[in-house]
Amino acid sequence: MKDKRNYQKMITTKLQSLSGKRNISTVFFDWVHMMAYAFSNSVDKVQYEEREAAYLATVGKYTREEACLFGDCLGLLTMAFEYKVQDWLGAIYMELNISSKNTGQFFTPSHIAELMARMTFSNNETLIEEKGWIGYYEPCIGAGSMVLAFAVAMESGGYNYQKQLKVECEDIDENCLLMAYVQLSLCGINAVCKVKNSMSGEETSTWYTPFHMINPAWITRKKQDPATAPKRIQKEEPDVWVIPEGAEQLALF
Repeated sequence: MKDKRNYQKMITTKLQSLSGKRNISTVFFDWVHMMAYAFSNSVDKVQYEEREAAYLATVGKYTREEACLFGDCLGLLTMAFEYKVQDWLGAIYMELNISSKNTGQFFTPSHIAELMARMTFSNNETLIEEKGWIGYYEPCIGAGSMVLAFAVAMESGGYNYQKQLKVECEDIDENCLLMAYVQLSLCGINAVCKVKNSMSGEETSTWYTPFHMINPAWITRKKQDPATAPKRIQKEEPDVWVIPEGAEQLALF
């Protein structure tokens, strides 16, 4: 499948077939939420029960055959990322014309994100050379186009973003945040994603990508409430996943 739009078109066609009596934006975000629940539940056992219940409630709105179509869409999305790392969900969102029906949100086109990422990377490549890794902070992540483009820029520069990139990101909109979470998870990016108002500091939920949970390089000894720490790393003195002190971060707006 040489034409990248084939993946996008096949996914949009399947999602549209599920709309019928449903609003297409509901179908799209149900799909995003179910993928997010599945990825989270594979590694985050502290929040497993709550998110498993949410998954079952969401998938329960659809027939078995319809649920299988969501699985097909995930398979196609995975293949799309194998073809190219870019903001596929944002592109699908725009193609489904949800922006005019939902909240008026528009996602950064991949070619613009890639240009900005190359510029940012070239200005900060020395940080990776000095430390062996780089931290990237995004206070308004959207669907994740800027982070994905930065990962591509790193790879083009000969670096391994799955080992040398640590992302902390936020968005006030849960739908957007989970779009980013799903895509960062599929790309194997170490990230902590928060539904959060970056201005007020009010935080609703936290989502850890699988690569964050399996990468011990980011553990720093620090006191934390065991109830909020990932279960896998709870000890007598709980660990918390943080960017090491003195780490450089990038904030793209």
